[in-house]
Amino acid sequence: MRNRKPKYAVFYQSSIINHQSSISSGFTLLELLISLSIVGLILLIVFGALRIGSRAWEKGERDVEAHQRQRIVLGLIKQQLASASLLEIKIGDQKPFYLKGDDRSVAFISRVPVLPDNRVGMAYVQYVVQEEDEGDRERLSFYEKSGLLFGKDKEMEEPEEDDFLLLIPGIESLRFEYLKGPEKDEDQPEWQEVWDPEADQGLPLAVRITFIEKPEMPPMRMIVRIAAGAK
Repeated sequence: MRNRKPKYAVFYQSSIINHQSSISSGFTLLELLISLSIVGLILLIVFGALRIGSRAWEKGERDVEAHQRQRIVLGLIKQQLASASLLEIKIGDQKPFYLKGDDRSVAFISRVPVLPDNRVGMAYVQYVVQEEDEGDRERLSFYEKSGLLFGKDKEMEEPEEDDFLLLIPGIESLRFEYLKGPEKDEDQPEWQEVWDPEADQGLPLAVRITFIEKPEMPPMRMIVRIAAGAK
């Protein structure tokens, strides 16, 4: 007679097999923690990359806007300098002048006003480069007054600091130079850092602007020929 296993033994053996198969097909607590840690690490890397990309995009947008603003401002300076007029300017006790400037500022009368309130007639214009309140950066400020308010034999008031408008903040430097015509026919025009009405008559032949946005960037130079020329 063949030996037969008792029913309770068969049932016990099948329960063990089912229990072992369920364990092998599932996850242990340690495996679950490791999986969650890996998923969390992956998400951290992905969101970190997205944050870095977002910041880089925003910085790029700000740089583009800053470059556009700089090009617009330099274009306005070029237009106003090119249209400088031989109209005498009187400010307080200063000697009357047509254009006065040094390497960090320039003042003259232009036939091209740029402010909305000064769309007609001449305009007294002054550009000034100043140091920023904090750090070693500089800023370019601008003042304009309608030429309809003054004329021959009328004196102007020196503008106050609050009257200036900020054009370009946070730049490395911006400098002006002035091309003086030759005193003799055999001489050559010369660039100088100051246009002093006491020694220099009329208007310079041209004005050179050297603009540096950041220390690591090369300088950008622009030469503006003044249509009125030297007197």
